[in-house]
Amino acid sequence: MVMTNIDKERIWIFSPVNSIVIKVDIKGIIGEEKLKDAISNTLNHYDMFHQKIFIDNEGKAYYKSTDMYEPIVKSMECDWMEVVKEQEKIPFEIDKGEFIRFFYTKTETGMSILIIAHHIAGDGISFAYFVEDILRSLSGEKIEHKKLELFNMDNLPKEARLRAPMTWLLKYMNRNWKKTEKIFNFSDYYSMCKKYWEHKETSIYTYYLEDEIYDSLYRYSKENKITINTIITTALIRASGEFSDVGMAVNIRNKGFTGMGNFATGISVKHQYDEKKSFAQNARNVQRKIYDKLNNPSKKYFLLQFMRSINPTLIDAIYFNACGDFSNKTAEIFSKMFGYNGNPKGISITNLTKLPIQMKQGDYEIENIIFVPPLVLNARRIVGVASYGKRIVLSLHINNDDEAEENRKFFYKGMEYLENL
Repeated sequence: MVMTNIDKERIWIFSPVNSIVIKVDIKGIIGEEKLKDAISNTLNHYDMFHQKIFIDNEGKAYYKSTDMYEPIVKSMECDWMEVVKEQEKIPFEIDKGEFIRFFYTKTETGMSILIIAHHIAGDGISFAYFVEDILRSLSGEKIEHKKLELFNMDNLPKEARLRAPMTWLLKYMNRNWKKTEKIFNFSDYYSMCKKYWEHKETSIYTYYLEDEIYDSLYRYSKENKITINTIITTALIRASGEFSDVGMAVNIRNKGFTGMGNFATGISVKHQYDEKKSFAQNARNVQRKIYDKLNNPSKKYFLLQFMRSINPTLIDAIYFNACGDFSNKTAEIFSKMFGYNGNPKGISITNLTKLPIQMKQGDYEIENIIFVPPLVLNARRIVGVASYGKRIVLSLHINNDDEAEENRKFFYKGMEYLENL
């Protein structure tokens, strides 16, 4: 069996929150068996779905080739958001090769399909390409074979290397961890997940900016030389009414690559919306801060270099410390640093931008697509964004807790600011 080393993806192995959600409405005549055949055919063309996660006695992790895990493909008996609530509490058996689940329901024009997938298999754009291949399969078109190609951390630019003081600190922390190192297994993981989800659930809200409003936003974007991503970010910062630390996913996928994998890094920008200035002035300041990070390799790739410098088993331990019963001083320091034990980022955004896929294949057409990122431990409210045609679809993913109503109002207030630009 072929084994491929896991490096960048290590953070997803033992995360109790890992579900990427894609809800897609396809127009066309689709029977249940035709859908199941299209899903099976598509999965068979991806090497990623012929893997399982394996951890050896030293704590090293690998994708290990195996027979394809037969996924859940079943009819939805309730609203798709309720299915997500139910499914996110059931851990994927990634040690057996379970990376993806499918649910469907008939619509007036075709079929609505809900895809819930483990982030270790791929990022949001990966699953957009995957949906495109399901469409191709339904149309009887040939699908390209997608090899297992992971982001190579050795290719990070030299300018992105950590500064000496940070390197020394991480070496010191790793040495401390090695004195009491614990190698966790999947039995530990399933127990931790059960404990984490016992008294927790999330909620999803969606919003569409389309047609005239879409045109208006794009005019505003061009006139003021501000990206749509910046405009959305600024509106959400304004809606928060506070000094915001905004976490943002950044696409680092090679142009032309349409396979499955995790090709993103993360940056953060801090901004307090100034009501004495115009929206455009605030947005320009936000955009300057974003591009200050994106145009500086050291800042753009800092998160990847930082995480890579932490002992892999310590990365695991951080989750068990935050969500389980594992007590360890070194793991606790990192857990607090990452915001896993309180102090999560107020706003996190994953913007897939304009989806790089064909929305129509033969007699089948994507009428609607919604992307919902996982509500990671250090995010209080995460917003997913996907654009296609004359439509921007936004989703809000939050914990269903005492702050839920306040967070819901924040989201719709941000949408109101966007509509009124």
